[in-house]
Amino acid sequence: MQSFIAARPAQAIALGTIGILLSACASSGGKLGTTASAALPEAHIAYTLTGHGKLPVVFQSGLGDGKEVWAGVLPEVAKQHTVLAYDRPGYGASPKTAAPRDPCTVADQQHQLLAQTGLKPPYVLVGHSLGGLYQYVYAKLYPQDVAGLVLLDPTHPDYWRRMQADAPASAMAQKAMRKMMFTSTATAEFDAQAQCLQRIDLQKPLRVPTMLLVRGKFGIDEMGAFESVVRAQEIDWLRLSGAPVVERIAGAGHYIQKDNPVIVNEAIKMVARQK
Repeated sequence: MQSFIAARPAQAIALGTIGILLSACASSGGKLGTTASAALPEAHIAYTLTGHGKLPVVFQSGLGDGKEVWAGVLPEVAKQHTVLAYDRPGYGASPKTAAPRDPCTVADQQHQLLAQTGLKPPYVLVGHSLGGLYQYVYAKLYPQDVAGLVLLDPTHPDYWRRMQADAPASAMAQKAMRKMMFTSTATAEFDAQAQCLQRIDLQKPLRVPTMLLVRGKFGIDEMGAFESVVRAQEIDWLRLSGAPVVERIAGAGHYIQKDNPVIVNEAIKMVARQK
């Protein structure tokens, strides 16, 4: 498969990550509105359901982040779609759970949540960092439910293994942060990020419209081996996701939804139009 990378200003986006898992230092965000709660078999999940429209958009945050990280994006999306953002167990207003924290379990819990809220498929799934991997796994497990995906600097299924092999200094720094700064929930998700993926067919690309947005810049401490691993895995996301191009967003770091919410909104619109 021939790969193409589109490098362009963030104001222009063509149709067509690996998240640094250090987003476990959860960022602050604005308020999203009224929060409700759903009682699932193994978890209680706090969520916000707002907007209107026939094609729902479901947001999934990265490691360490709750739904507030989408505060700059949701109001615009809610003008045309029903939108759901939620706190995974152990984040924000959702209490911790003893259930496993592997990607398949997270996807299953999201499926249960959507059923309980009465939000009917198909959905446009939006995921950032580790949340991008979770949305990809959801699309693999429940393909009939998915109208399209928007992946923001998504964590590659092979992220941690390649980081340890090819960027050992960065891996060592992340191990130190895991030990000293991660919450118990973030630690469980970090450790389980590749578990259950043997259940997923990683060879066949997704067959739904997908946009892949990745950072345009790295911090000084991320340059070198870390950046090389990330950039190589961005290219492999074309194979995994079936996205036509890698959209590298100039001026944006890992938190694309904060650095350029307009471009994220445009990506969601473009995917939704293909339904």
